[in-house]
Amino acid sequence: SQATSSGLMNVGIQTSTPVVYGVLNVNTEQQALDRATGPDNHGISWAQTAVEMALLRSSALGMNKKSSMGFSDAAKLGGGGEKKEGGSFGF
Repeated sequence: SQATSSGLMNVGIQTSTPVVYGVLNVNTEQQALDRATGPDNHGISWAQTAVEMALLRSSALGMNKKSSMGFSDAAKLGGGGEKKEGGSFGF
């Protein structure tokens, strides 16, 4: 466990990328299921933490400009899939 934590910390330091590491410490399989599913799903909170860390990092580095890739590109397409004037895909 310490080797894993140390390795992930080194990855974060060397790449300047936030790293989230979540481990469920459980005594029974039912505890694992309870913590990994439903409204108390710890995976969801770990994912939210990763996104928040990435957004904070981007903001701190002045990289909070809207990307030209992603779901917003669909709004730049006409009904037949052609690119509308003024849109860009960034591919």
